[in-house]
Formats: sequence, structure tokens, C-alpha cells
Amino acid sequence: MSSGEFFDFVPLERTRLRVTTVIDALLGAGSLIVILAWIAGMPILYSATSPVMSPFTALSLLVMVVTRQARLHFETWPMVLSLAMTGLVLGGNASSIVMLAMTPASLWASFPGLVPTSVMTSIGLVLFCAYDLVIELRETPESAFIMDDLLIHLALVPGGLSLLGYLLGNPTYLSIHADPRVGISPLEMVFLGLYAVAAVVSNPRLFLWPFLSASRSNRVVFALLFLNQFIAPLVVALLFSARGSRGLGIEIFVMLAGVVTTMSFLLVQARVARRGVGEAVGV
Repeated sequence: MSSGEFFDFVPLERTRLRVTTVIDALLGAGSLIVILAWIAGMPILYSATSPVMSPFTALSLLVMVVTRQARLHFETWPMVLSLAMTGLVLGGNASSIVMLAMTPASLWASFPGLVPTSVMTSIGLVLFCAYDLVIELRETPESAFIMDDLLIHLALVPGGLSLLGYLLGNPTYLSIHADPRVGISPLEMVFLGLYAVAAVVSNPRLFLWPFLSASRSNRVVFALLFLNQFIAPLVVALLFSARGSRGLGIEIFVMLAGVVTTMSFLLVQARVARRGVGEAVGV
């Protein structure tokens, strides 16, 4: 039985390892500071009328970056521990979603000293955990179905909606509940964005990397598609939605269309690339 069945060490090229380690160090330190600030009774950027970064969000990110750095630096890091820690974060955030959806707001609002993770943030964390579980269980295969790329792309959608919510002043996109402190704060958006960057950098086997390096036109097309799914909804919202309005508007359907377009484009390109490799081997 090979060591890969027991250990979860991931050798990484020096530059990628350095970039990932620096980002994760910032995330880990920042998450720890947020947690300690809550314990000390002085939450960072606290406001009683707007979203605040939850200590549970900070704890989730801390566990996730510690797990990733352990996989990258310790040759004897056990796979079962990676799966357990990732599963713990995934289960905790899934439970948080159920709690916020099914329990009366007055129940969890009766604990003013704590702020739960918002539904939108938990969805993003669950998607990041699903991505981590996939790459922990096996290396990214050269396949036409690029599960890793799709999951990391989907994990960015909650952040895109949140950014749209701040620009439009729409509390629905910010996942704000009866307690105005529960939602996606700007600090959370920065933390989740940094985690996504490190997740992409630390996985050189993503289909996206060879696709972008193949040609300049590939980079231009993907950049346009990626920007379209965030810029087009904003333009539509500014034209057809009133600032400060609540609920879902036409812009969310424009964003979903952009997401589906980008993911479909990557799937088609992966299929074409896979078929080209098969034909070359056949020759």
C-alpha cells in the first residue's frame, strides 16, 4: 500500500508554495485576531446596524488554512486528518445554514455577544470545503469533467453577489437577516477572496492553468467571460434597479447566465483538449 493512501503531503513548486504560504499566513493571523477580538469583547469593525465578521467565520478560515499549509509542508501529514478538519468546517457551516433558515430570529438574536455566519458566507465556505475534499481525495485528473475548476468557480459566486449588494445597497445580496449584524462584511469578502486566490495558486493541476498558458487569445477570452459575469449584472442593476431596494432583481439572473456561460465554456474547452490528447495518443 503506497504512502499516498496514508499521507496528504502535496509537493509544490517553490514560487507557488511561497505565494500560498504568505497568503495563508495573512489569513491565519487575521482570523486569529478576529477570534481574539471577539473573546476580548472588542470585535473588529463592529457595528450594531451593519454586517460584522463572525468569529465562526474566522474559525472556519483558520482551520482551512492550517489544513492547507499542513498538506503543503509536512510529509507525514495524515490524509484522514485533512478530511476530518475539512469535514468539520463543512458540517459546521451546513448546520449554520439550517439554523438560520429554520429557527426564529429572536432565538439566535438573544445572544448579543455572538454573531452567526451568514447563509451566503456559509454557502461560500461549504463550496470551498467541497473543493478541498475533492483535491484531498485524489489529484486533479486530466478529465473532460473539470470538477475542481467548477467548484472553485462556484465558490466565487457568493462573493460576487455580496459585492453587488454593497454597490447597490441591497441587503438581500448581503445575506442580511433580522439581525443586521448577520451578513457579509467587507472584511469577510477580503478574507474569502484571498482564500480563493491561494486555492487556485496552490493547485497547478487545475485545467485553467494549461488553458490560460496555451495562448494569449485564451487569456483574453476567459478574462472577458470572467468580467462579464460580474460587470454585466452591475450595469443591468444600475439601469433597472433602484439603489437600496430589497429582494432579487434581474441582475441576479444576468449573473447566473454569466456563471453558466463561463463554466460551460471551460467544460467545452476541457472536452476539446481531452479529445485532442486522445487523438494524439491514437496516432
